[in-house]
Amino acid sequence: MPAPPVSALNGISKITPQLLSDVRNQFLTDVNSNGSLYYDEDIECIKSNDWQIQRFILENKYNQELALKGLTAAMRWRKSFGVKEINENDFPEEYYRSGSIITYGRDKNDAKIIIVRANIHKKVNEWSDIMKKFFIYQIEKIDFFNDGKGVTLILDCTAIGIGNLDLDLLQFIVTSFSSYYPKLFDAILIHELPYLLQYVFKLVQSWLPEDDQKFFHLTQKKNLNNFVSDQQLPDFMNGTNPDSYTIVPQNVVKAMDLVLRIGLKTKDAQKLKHLESYMK
Repeated sequence: MPAPPVSALNGISKITPQLLSDVRNQFLTDVNSNGSLYYDEDIECIKSNDWQIQRFILENKYNQELALKGLTAAMRWRKSFGVKEINENDFPEEYYRSGSIITYGRDKNDAKIIIVRANIHKKVNEWSDIMKKFFIYQIEKIDFFNDGKGVTLILDCTAIGIGNLDLDLLQFIVTSFSSYYPKLFDAILIHELPYLLQYVFKLVQSWLPEDDQKFFHLTQKKNLNNFVSDQQLPDFMNGTNPDSYTIVPQNVVKAMDLVLRIGLKTKDAQKLKHLESYMK
């Protein structure tokens, strides 16, 4: 069951029982009219888990109307996106063995770390929705089993080039935190972003509410340790954490075997061939 991170506790103490109750009751009123737009499990969670409401109240600065709007939109998005139907076998082996998106280690505040290897990614339209679901698959697990320590997102941009940029995916990842999983993350680190692509940092910041922009940091090798120790980082970030980040769940198949099941063509499997260089 999702639980609030320590960083949110002070803000939660300022939420009145009446505000919490009003947002919950107004949401459930909409459910009575539009129940098919929501998961039954999410409805039950809203009824029993205060944090699922409090996080939207905090994100919207205690504004009841905006909190309700954000909560309603997020719960409807979950159903339309198919969050509950996503499972580990929906993704190709190449994603797992290359470590394209991994949950790995903890930062110096003991928050869990998600690393997106932006520098090995290439925008492939046919796989765009699958990659977005792979990210949500990782976030959903962390949010549900959150231990109160929050999450730090690292976008590894080491040696990144124009060919690796996927602004659509980047915007989806960044805005997911504020729109669908508010108050989950503690920091977003954009690591080793080349000087010529510094505009990306400002662009990413512009996608988030002003209050969330303070969580963004540009890091380099010399200052990454201010946030994460080498002992918690993977080898591709010059870390010494010995834990494997390429574990492949049972029954996961390669792209060539997956494409027909998910409605793609055989030739589309070849478009992930660039990941083979990073597979372990």
